[in-house]
Amino acid sequence: MTNLSVVIGTFNQKDSLKLVLESFTKQTYKDFEIIVVDSSSTDGTEEIVRTEQCSVPTLQYIRQENNGKTAARNRGIKEAKGEIILLTDADMIADSQLVEEHIKAHKKYNNACFEGTTFNFLKKGSDAVEPYIKQKLRAGQKLKWAYFLSGNLSIKKETLIKAGMFDEDFKSYGWEDIELGYRLHKMKIPLYYLPSAKNYHYHFVTDNDMVKRKYNMGKSAAIFYKKHPNFEIKMFLGMNPLAMGIYRFLKKYPRFLKLSQYLREEFEYRKGLEA
Repeated sequence: MTNLSVVIGTFNQKDSLKLVLESFTKQTYKDFEIIVVDSSSTDGTEEIVRTEQCSVPTLQYIRQENNGKTAARNRGIKEAKGEIILLTDADMIADSQLVEEHIKAHKKYNNACFEGTTFNFLKKGSDAVEPYIKQKLRAGQKLKWAYFLSGNLSIKKETLIKAGMFDEDFKSYGWEDIELGYRLHKMKIPLYYLPSAKNYHYHFVTDNDMVKRKYNMGKSAAIFYKKHPNFEIKMFLGMNPLAMGIYRFLKKYPRFLKLSQYLREEFEYRKGLEA
């Protein structure tokens, strides 16, 4: 039995996916499989994966209807043969020791989740990077459920299934992984920081893309709260009187949005909450 299954959902990301798959051919730990679930890409993704299968014989390609990222991940989890699931994305280039570090962590802890370190490239054509998580965290530190970020995260398949996997009501960008992390937290499954497991986010977001993303995050946040309508989640999602007051002001006086990009993004996020 394969020890670990890497699950990657993708849609029209052939260029970055090629780099990701190539990075998995250089892993120091070899006993793993890769499952790519393609949500009906139209950019030639299938051809790229079929080519890479020559270098990665344990690479499985699944093409299905585009029902969103959550559906793709769930399909990959169901098809996985590994005891451990490593969740990542089609734009996350793996460090050569990524799989090995996740395997070592699971040998140390019986039933836990592990959040690795993801670095963002600052701009195209540059090797300069910065960590996605800015807070200073210790190796092995127990993390709050809000750090359950599925770009570099491992967990037992059995545990994921018991938790109900990803909620497929989340169709837009954001919160689907953290919502699952909250359910695992309720199940008393610990989440630990694993900085030695590294990957690199090869994705560049424009200002307009960020505004659209914030709007979709607002829609997803509203779904999150409907599923967990308690004070903790309400405060976590920013549904507090001050934040909502700022949103109402911006809605009434939209010209003030020009003061900063942050305010614009915040406005779109709140608009998504009400959508």
